[in-house]
Amino acid sequence: MSFNRERSAVNSLPFWRRHEFNLLLAVIAVAIGTAVLDPQHNYWRDPGASAWDLVRQWSMLTLFSLGAAVVIISGGIDLSTGSVIAFSGTVCAAILLWLVPEAMLKAEPLPAWAITLAICGTLLSGFLVGSLHAWLITVVGLPPFVATLATLVGLRSLARAIVESLTEHLKGNANTQIDIFDGKFRYLSQSVWIPAALVIVLGIGLWLMLSRTVLGRHLYALGGNEQAARLSGIRTDRLKWVAYCISAMLASLSGVLYICDQGVADPQMLGRGYELNAIAAAVVGGCSLQGGIGTIPGTLLGALFLRAVNDGISKIIKTGADVYEGLIVGVVVVFAVVFTQSESTSRQRRSLFAGGLGLVTLLNLTLIAGVLMALVGVKLLGSHVQMNAVWLSSFTMLAVLALLLLSRSSLSPTAWRKWGVAWAIVTVVAGMGLDRAYPAIQTNRAIAAVTSAGGKVVRNDLGVVADFSDTGLTDEQWTSIAPKLSGLSGLAEVRLNDTTVTDRAVDALEKLPGLKRIDLSGTAVSATVSQRLRRKFPQATIVLEPAK
Repeated sequence: MSFNRERSAVNSLPFWRRHEFNLLLAVIAVAIGTAVLDPQHNYWRDPGASAWDLVRQWSMLTLFSLGAAVVIISGGIDLSTGSVIAFSGTVCAAILLWLVPEAMLKAEPLPAWAITLAICGTLLSGFLVGSLHAWLITVVGLPPFVATLATLVGLRSLARAIVESLTEHLKGNANTQIDIFDGKFRYLSQSVWIPAALVIVLGIGLWLMLSRTVLGRHLYALGGNEQAARLSGIRTDRLKWVAYCISAMLASLSGVLYICDQGVADPQMLGRGYELNAIAAAVVGGCSLQGGIGTIPGTLLGALFLRAVNDGISKIIKTGADVYEGLIVGVVVVFAVVFTQSESTSRQRRSLFAGGLGLVTLLNLTLIAGVLMALVGVKLLGSHVQMNAVWLSSFTMLAVLALLLLSRSSLSPTAWRKWGVAWAIVTVVAGMGLDRAYPAIQTNRAIAAVTSAGGKVVRNDLGVVADFSDTGLTDEQWTSIAPKLSGLSGLAEVRLNDTTVTDRAVDALEKLPGLKRIDLSGTAVSATVSQRLRRKFPQATIVLEPAK
């Protein structure tokens, strides 16, 4: 069959030409970039703690991503992973509360038998959810998207109803979450070794199943062409049952680990949006959303790449990093699907931007790249570049447009790779050169603005001086010139004496950093408003004398 030939061709490639090798290089590149751009250099100063946290978070993500990968390989999709995590974590906590209510309510140690029963009951709930998915898809005939979308919405609400009903029955008042205090139970997730060991064991087991067993070959056949698989005598309904049960049970196990980690079962927040993370890890790892293609090692590396990206964002941006994580992961997933999904995508690269729609798409992608650089670029690059957001955004748009136009050309794969390397070299060199020239460009721009208004730029013991004395400068002129003065490196003094500026000039003055002296003598600036400048620049000398 064609899907078997395509999979065999991919598997026969040497490791350095396979998707997994590219992902490994990408992970290393992200780690190096994080180490360089992180202002605190955590990877260099405390590599052990950084690696510990990264492996722990990777293990938690990988555990339920493996289930999503199995479903995608079989030609399905599971949108319920996040809700299954929330539901299963709630079931685990509810069983504990039901079996040993006094120990749970009084924060006493939990008996091992209760923990064992709770985990077994949680895995059983995952099996039942996976079986429900398989029944809805194979018997009722719902598309996988609709079937798992229904449980995505329903399971979280059911979990909340269970929590409120049980807590009202045992405590007398309904709560929306169940707290867990037992240290032994929480150690299951807080120690990096247990989640990592689970991922390694389960990953090896799933890899052996998919690559060395008849069941695995049949799952690939199901994803490659369901009708052909059925006509070949493969029992496709049972295969779907197996795939969805594996996905749901791994999500249930993840739910147990997450409530261990957080110490609370909160169905409203637990696992929210994790279904997209699972699909993203599988897709970045090389799984085709059309089914029949994908590997367990690729999924492991895909999850590691996503965690490395998120970890890098949190270390570089610090405050508000979560705002950009979803944005960057979304971009990564799109590029993974379009450019690294399979050989067929590579063969169609030249037609991606054909016709009128292709031209509009060029514009779209160029604008998106510029916006991303304006929003995220300065935060990521920080003090490593001198260009501001506007310049970074403009340069990025030009570079991306050049690359997209290159992709639109009818070049052979070999020529395209050569031009791609040339584009990368030219972009890096031009970017570094422009960044080095940026201060001089900004300085000349500022000097030209001062000169055009009749002023001059001089230097004294304090530093650089922007002198507008006796120029008749107006508020409107000053408002347009002031932002350009930030390009004057070492600006220390502004002289506006004997001009026509008023209190409105103070707003623009406050935006100039590092001023040591401001001369407002002979202007219409009032003494009351000038107090703002004294608070803004407490170490600066403010000269204010009324106009004669």
